[in-house]
Amino acid sequence: MITETKKPSLKALIESTNIPETLVRAAVRQMGGWESFKERAPDITRHGISGGFHGFIYYSDTIAFARRNRKAILELATQQAEDFGSGLVEMIKGFSCMRDSTEAEIIEGLAGNTDETQVPNALAWYAGEEVARAYCDAFDPQ
Repeated sequence: MITETKKPSLKALIESTNIPETLVRAAVRQMGGWESFKERAPDITRHGISGGFHGFIYYSDTIAFARRNRKAILELATQQAEDFGSGLVEMIKGFSCMRDSTEAEIIEGLAGNTDETQVPNALAWYAGEEVARAYCDAFDPQ
């Protein structure tokens, strides 16, 4: 946790987390910038991003975000799955929006070998939620 005297800033957020810097910056930008992100991060952390947050509502936005940031999202997800002691596909299947998906669909979506929308949408939501959670963990907003 960052000391209470340190002001929330994008730089401080990046320094406080193991999330790839490119992904932190991309998620903040996708949510409309730093001020917008700071306002939304606590609600996203409490309720999840699927409730409709700027930049993460429409497939056209989430799929483009996931494609642009695929490498960084997979890096984060792979590390987190290892930390949890599970496989990447198993972890993603545990996302509430992915419970009805098959392992084969998830694998194809991770590889980017399909026009399917659920996997990239889930990965975009995952990334947005993780960055929001990192912000709340670092700065403990109420």
